[in-house]
Amino acid sequence: MSGISDHLNWNLTRKQTLFARKFPNGSIYIPPVSLVANSHLMMFGFKNIKAKPTWKLAADLYQNLLVLPSSTSQFQAAVQTSRFRCSLNTLSLINFPNFGSLPFAVEIRFPIWHTQMYFEAWWYSGEETDQSLKALTEIKAQSSNYLTIE
Repeated sequence: MSGISDHLNWNLTRKQTLFARKFPNGSIYIPPVSLVANSHLMMFGFKNIKAKPTWKLAADLYQNLLVLPSSTSQFQAAVQTSRFRCSLNTLSLINFPNFGSLPFAVEIRFPIWHTQMYFEAWWYSGEETDQSLKALTEIKAQSSNYLTIE
């Protein structure tokens, strides 16, 4: 077995349970989490045992490149390039665009209605062969990117 179906090609980046915090302005939410990504192909899983059955959205993922156009830029080196939505209670296979810049940062933002969240993040270390990308394309074609939020 090889490619994305081989569990030896997946490396745990982080697993953690997060809880909402109260901030000075009175807001209560789970703060965003940032991870360093060493691969464009990653898996993310999210669970909230307190979630209502109608809740589908777990988190939004943002790919941030650690580059600047110039040393004189007044912005931090975190160029936002793409966004992906992940569902609750499932693993999501994400193929981040390859801009030729590794590592990059992944920012995870949670909807404000979640008061706790368990998550796992895995990065792929196997060869990114045509077979792996073909399998990912087939999986994407069979799944829906639409989430219902109530």
